[in-house]
Amino acid sequence: MRAAIYARRSTEQNVADEAKSVVRQVENARAFAGTRGWQVADDLIFVDDGISGAEFEKRPGFMRMMGTLPRPPFGVLIVSERKTIGREMSQTSYVIKQLAEAGVEIFEYMHGKSLTPRNAMDKVVGALQGFTDEKAREETSERVHEAHTRLHRAGRVVGGRVFGYRNQDVFNGVDRDGRPLRSHVERVRDPVEEAVVRRIFELYDSGYGLKRIAALLTAEGAAAPKHARRTDGLAPVVGWGASTVRTVLMRETYRGVVVWNKTRKRDSGGKWAPSDRPESEWIRTTNEALRIIDEALWKRVAERRGDTEGKALRFSSGRISGRPPKHAALNLLAGLATCGLCGGGLIVERGTTRGRPQIPYYICHRHRMNGTCTNALRMPVEDMNEEVLQAVEEHALTPEAVESVILFSERDDITDRKQTLDAERKDIEKRIARLVAAIESGTDTPAALLVRLKELQERLSAITTELLNMRPVPRLPAAVIESRLAEWRRLLRASTTQGRTVLQRVLRGRLTFTPRADGCGYDFEGPTRFDKLFSGMACKPLAAATFDDLVRNAGRGTERIGVEDVPDADYGRLLEAAAMRKGWRARPELNRRPPA
Repeated sequence: MRAAIYARRSTEQNVADEAKSVVRQVENARAFAGTRGWQVADDLIFVDDGISGAEFEKRPGFMRMMGTLPRPPFGVLIVSERKTIGREMSQTSYVIKQLAEAGVEIFEYMHGKSLTPRNAMDKVVGALQGFTDEKAREETSERVHEAHTRLHRAGRVVGGRVFGYRNQDVFNGVDRDGRPLRSHVERVRDPVEEAVVRRIFELYDSGYGLKRIAALLTAEGAAAPKHARRTDGLAPVVGWGASTVRTVLMRETYRGVVVWNKTRKRDSGGKWAPSDRPESEWIRTTNEALRIIDEALWKRVAERRGDTEGKALRFSSGRISGRPPKHAALNLLAGLATCGLCGGGLIVERGTTRGRPQIPYYICHRHRMNGTCTNALRMPVEDMNEEVLQAVEEHALTPEAVESVILFSERDDITDRKQTLDAERKDIEKRIARLVAAIESGTDTPAALLVRLKELQERLSAITTELLNMRPVPRLPAAVIESRLAEWRRLLRASTTQGRTVLQRVLRGRLTFTPRADGCGYDFEGPTRFDKLFSGMACKPLAAATFDDLVRNAGRGTERIGVEDVPDADYGRLLEAAAMRKGWRARPELNRRPPA
């Protein structure tokens, strides 16, 4: 029989503890499989190292193992203990149930017993063991938090690295082999990064804004914080950004005050879910050795931040200083448009010239904020919105898309029943195989085995017959699908908010806008939920509109186009033809042919 191995080391375990490491777990599991005559292939060893038992979706090895269901290539799973699967009581029990329904029996080599429940008592024992594991995880978390609090009050590093400083190991004594023993970690000032921090405060105090400081530091190639690895596969932003500069100006460590316990990393269930703690739980300690900014400069910067943040000042020249307050998104492509060169988002640039409103433009966020992207193309908002809307209508909301949606909706209403029968059939087939093997190996076959074999064969025949007689039933009638797509087409131009809703329903991801070589506009494309790619081209207008044109056409954008302005007659006949090709007559009016 083929067996699989799952090994996991918790975040609270020591890497040097070989008795609990994943390497030792795999070795012991292989030895256990050998005593049972099971074969373990290398591709059936699943490992998660340094991940909490409360996490399930963020464990790569675990998710790869569960991805083999409902037809796993193994019949036995070997773990060290039950808590290796997880330390959340209800979720761990559900995982064991999923594996059992897929025909996998779980064994723990520490005690040499099966974890797969066979009766109610086994489930009760498993629940008690799960409670014990979860309680131990909670107590460990409390002890770790208490230890970190003690370290922080002693002035030692609890957490990661902070820009402007470097973490330095402090050793105290040696072990029995003469190797130095690390006592703790201290934070010391970094001369290069310290100079950058001091310059940021001085520039802001002299009147520079956040974006201007970020662009200046990036152009100079100044040292910058190391950005976290992106989960979408794109390269991280190079240099400084306005938000990073703002974070530096707000960090009290630079004035010699270290604040800890501001956030909570995990929720009550132990899953990774960072959240803010109330300020009453923050712990502040003073360490003058870490001071980079003198108190007078810190107070001036804090006073200016309080005067400018959340307020927008407009000078007589029309220039805006400060960050305007946040409002609901008013742009069709906000959060849906991506630059094809750097992977950053496209934002809307607005402003005034001598008191007159300018045409709003889409521009690459990374180019505008710190100049790290070479895409300097600006496209009028109205022109790009119109091109995208036309592309959606021409390539996504079509009769072919109607047929695709109808095809996708033809799922089996009794899928759950079918999956249950498939699992039961596999289980019965395995039982029959075991009974046949027992009968063939025995000299005197008990009558009870033959009776049980006959019962299982009859049940297997009944399941096969029921599966053959199943017929797919459409989950949604054709009329519902047709009316819904027709409504999407009407809402696409009804308002900006409704148009964004339609785009989010139609798109599978974001639109990618790549500037053309001749600089006349963008080529854009994006995947839809109908498994098609729609693409288009947004070009600059031939002549810029005058101020009088803007005033005369104010309010004439897509926000003011009503449903009555959109002709639906031709599109309705196309929908009717698509439905008739599928052989449905969901509405009485579909049986009537349009007049010649």
